Amino acid sequence: MKLHLPTTSVWPIVLLWSLAAANAEAVPVSRLEVRVVTGAAELTAGSSLELRIYEAGKSVRRLPLVHGEAWPRDSTHIIPVKLSDALDPRNVVRFSLYYRSASPAPSELEIVAADVELPSAKEMPEKLLDATLSGVIAQQGELATMDRDQAALACRSDADCDDKRTCNGQERCAPRAADADARGCVKGSPVVCPVNQVCGEGVGCRGVSGGPKP
Repeated sequence: MKLHLPTTSVWPIVLLWSLAAANAEAVPVSRLEVRVVTGAAELTAGSSLELRIYEAGKSVRRLPLVHGEAWPRDSTHIIPVKLSDALDPRNVVRFSLYYRSASPAPSELEIVAADVELPSAKEMPEKLLDATLSGVIAQQGELATMDRDQAALACRSDADCDDKRTCNGQERCAPRAADADARGCVKGSPVVCPVNQVCGEGVGCRGVSGGPKP
């Protein structure tokens, strides 16, 4: 069954959703891989299609997936996306595909399936929010996941805030602190090494030339 989205509204459509998975072990990532499978409608040249990522307490990220080219009907596209600012999947509230047709005539875009894969050492890639989008976008509009439960975003222990990096200090879960972020996490104090030494992940302070700390 196809669903027709209004041009000015955001409609939550999600096939897979698991808050239990919710990328609990995810750490900030600097690259994503977007997979989009289109249906019977062609994406005409000059149209806009972008990935939008909504994070708690931050401005929406708008990441273009096309750059003026056309997409044929019934096609699959794998788009690598490099992020200028690292993304912490634990802060993501929802994501969507935004479409605007370049054609003045009424034009819909059918999305058979679309998901966002995160870098993972596991055999199967992890999906952002463990979600896959599917539906039809009108001439201009968004196809979005449901909003993630805000309670699932709040930290409960220091481990929830740990970014697995030692050199930038130990993060704390302190929702009432003045400098806490949207999840209630407070950044740690970066490791200060002696003169002529730098901090390396997993090795601690080491000499600039590579020698170990005395």
